[in-house]
Amino acid sequence: GHLRSTIIGESVCRILEFTGHEVERVNHVGDWGTQFGMLIQYLREEYPGISQGEEVNITDLTAFYKAAKARFDEDADFKEKSRLNVVDLQAHDPECIKIWQ
Repeated sequence: GHLRSTIIGESVCRILEFTGHEVERVNHVGDWGTQFGMLIQYLREEYPGISQGEEVNITDLTAFYKAAKARFDEDADFKEKSRLNVVDLQAHDPECIKIWQ
C-alpha cells in the first residue's frame, strides 16, 4: 500500500521536474495514531506501574501487538480508551508521552 503510492508519487514528481515544473516532495505514509493509542492502553493495563517508571520487558513484539489488537477489536471500552490516548498523545499529555517513549 504505502510503498506503491510513494513510487507513483516519485514518478509523477520526476515527470513534472523533467517538464520544467518546480516540485516539492512531501510523503505521508499513514496514520499511526490508532496503533499508538492501542499500545499505550495495552501497556497501561498489562503493566499498571509503567506510568511510575516500572521497567517493561517485552520479548516478543509481534505477540504483544497481536494481543493488543485482539483486545482492541473485541472490547469497545478498550477501543474508546485507545482513541482517547491518541487525543492525549497529540495534546502532549505527559503520562502518554512517557509511555509512548
